[in-house]
Amino acid sequence: MRVAIPLFGVWISPRFGFSPEMWILTIENGEVLSRKTISMAGLALPQWFNQLASLGVDTLICGGIDGFCHRQLENLGISVIPEIAGEAGDALSLFLDGNLQPGVRLCRRKGMGFKDKKGKSFGPPWMMDDKENE
Repeated sequence: MRVAIPLFGVWISPRFGFSPEMWILTIENGEVLSRKTISMAGLALPQWFNQLASLGVDTLICGGIDGFCHRQLENLGISVIPEIAGEAGDALSLFLDGNLQPGVRLCRRKGMGFKDKKGKSFGPPWMMDDKENE
């Protein structure tokens, strides 16, 4: 099985089609047999699809992805696990254990995000603590 994870540093890229590089992993019996990082810089979206198909990718683990891209990938026979936020290594571990589900947030940090005029925090959900649970 081949798995692709778009990267932004050590993090899963927050948006499909905009990351400078991607992990391509060969996995067999729950173990990573090979891992290579390929450059995606400067590629247009159709080239992303072609690259993934030519590499024989079966599964894409990604952050945000629009409906068009999701459908295109599925038409190529590539399963998509979308809306994953956090470090790529953490997501890979969950995937290998069979526990990675769409929408998983692997990062929770205090002090991230923004404050409005009244001091209330706001920002992307993957950057925010659940204030209601504190």
